[in-house]
Amino acid sequence: MSKTAVATKHFTNRDVSEVLDQMADMLQIAGANRFRFIAFQNAAEAIRTHSRDVNDVAADGGLQEIPGIGKGIAQDIHDLLESGTFEGLEALRKEVPAGVLEMLQIPDVGPKTVRRMWQELDILDIASLKAAAEAEQIRVLKGFGTKSEEKILKGIELLAKRADGRTPIGKARPLAEEIKAALIAALPSGTIERIEIAGSLRRWRETIGDLDFLVISEDPAAVMDAFRTLPLVVDVIGSGETKTSILLGGGLQADLRVVAKKHWGAALQYFTGSQGHNIAVREIAQKQGWSLNEYCLTATGSGKAAEGEERFFEEEAALYAFLNLAWVPPEMRENRGEVKAASSDTLPSLVQLTDIRGELHGHSTYSDGAASVAEMAAAAQARGYSYWAICDHSVGLGVTDGVDAEQLAKQAEEIVALNQKYEADGVEFRLLRGIEVEVLADGTLGLPDEVLAELDVVVGSIHSGQRQAREVITERCLKVVRNPHVDILGHPTGRIIGKRAPSDLDVEQVLQTCLETGTVVEINAHPSRLDLNDVYARRAIELGCKLAISSDAHSTDGMEMMQYGIATAQRAWVQPADVINTLPMKEMLAALK
Repeated sequence: MSKTAVATKHFTNRDVSEVLDQMADMLQIAGANRFRFIAFQNAAEAIRTHSRDVNDVAADGGLQEIPGIGKGIAQDIHDLLESGTFEGLEALRKEVPAGVLEMLQIPDVGPKTVRRMWQELDILDIASLKAAAEAEQIRVLKGFGTKSEEKILKGIELLAKRADGRTPIGKARPLAEEIKAALIAALPSGTIERIEIAGSLRRWRETIGDLDFLVISEDPAAVMDAFRTLPLVVDVIGSGETKTSILLGGGLQADLRVVAKKHWGAALQYFTGSQGHNIAVREIAQKQGWSLNEYCLTATGSGKAAEGEERFFEEEAALYAFLNLAWVPPEMRENRGEVKAASSDTLPSLVQLTDIRGELHGHSTYSDGAASVAEMAAAAQARGYSYWAICDHSVGLGVTDGVDAEQLAKQAEEIVALNQKYEADGVEFRLLRGIEVEVLADGTLGLPDEVLAELDVVVGSIHSGQRQAREVITERCLKVVRNPHVDILGHPTGRIIGKRAPSDLDVEQVLQTCLETGTVVEINAHPSRLDLNDVYARRAIELGCKLAISSDAHSTDGMEMMQYGIATAQRAWVQPADVINTLPMKEMLAALK
């Protein structure tokens, strides 16, 4: 690698983490020491979930201050940012063919298998692997057989059906709830004693790899049979006495395990993850003389208990307590310091759905909503809210007819009349006048300041020009934040999960400016957005910014999306005091500009 080379692209945190992940994969295939590839895996996750731009951190000389980044990997990241590559990466790319690396995409095919296919059978890509399996050439290898070939072919078939390796949570969660309900309904009452959604979905990650279900039942065979024959099943990948894997439409895999009641606590903890969190918990157990797996704790003989002694837990909390840890909410289990906090009893009290007193971003038929102001207000009251802000789109948004000053005045008359009725009826609920004002290409707003000044709540949002250059869209956003009438920055990065990447926004600079100007930052709860994401939301509260969580409802049932926003906030360690719409209305309004 030339020391004078210059990077040909701007590397984002995600770009850097993907390169580090690739490095870890190649190290595994090449047979490197496990501690070396684990170091790159940890570094990848650390960069992926770090709230600051990695370029800024590197420029400040702070890479080694990030947990999981050592001196050597810090230098690799510096080289990557400066020249687009680094020495170790180039060496491995020459050693490990690209097609061999791609074989890791096949479900249930790991680095050891890929390494043997490459070195013992000279298989260099997925197509060659498929041909070898079909020609029965793999079964000749020691440790392999007909079932191994069938598994590989099934994995290749599954990979071909998957358009994307991750499913947005907005699709995955309703589907998981549907499967859970269908399974319970398909069996006699009492067959399933307990059932939980596990995996990344229980942690409310924004995208999901597979669906995981955990069940307690005294009749595992009946549960397996019912799961295999659900109407949603496209194919059965594999089925045994206590585990079944099925394929759903769209290529999504779902796994179900039946465990004994005494194993429930350890199993739920294990199958919830994340991997990093579980490793950290296992290390705590080892220091106390225990080995932790998905069934129980087993004494290693290095502690007070006799070697081989087992401890079982019917609840997760009991397992954590036995290890002198506070129970960690699933949303926090991403190895971002939660285990250390649990060991010192300093976990935050996370914001809950019941803390929300009202919403500050929703729509009606005045713009592109499906329900009237009165209907949306009734839905908000039914949810127990004490206030709700009508923030219809302003003029300037090309995809829909936005409201202008004249329509806002007409809407105001309706709001006043409804509020007067609520007061006369003794209803403790008020509608607030608001707008989701469109940000034009040059950063000016769709309505003049004198109109915005009359409103209770102004949400400023960018819907167009999302692919503007980093400097341009950042300055455009900063202009909005600095406007004295814009109270809330709506869905800041403009992403649509699985469809549109976030804009190339300097989020750190935007958040710093929000803090300086007193602009509230929105977590948009709609599952297609979840914007701010959990990483940036945590950075916002670290800086001292205030957040608003709103469902951006365009219909009465749209308010049900609030739980997605709450989960995102919980993943960001957000507490009720960080969120302005946990406040009573007068206090909330006082917190706005």
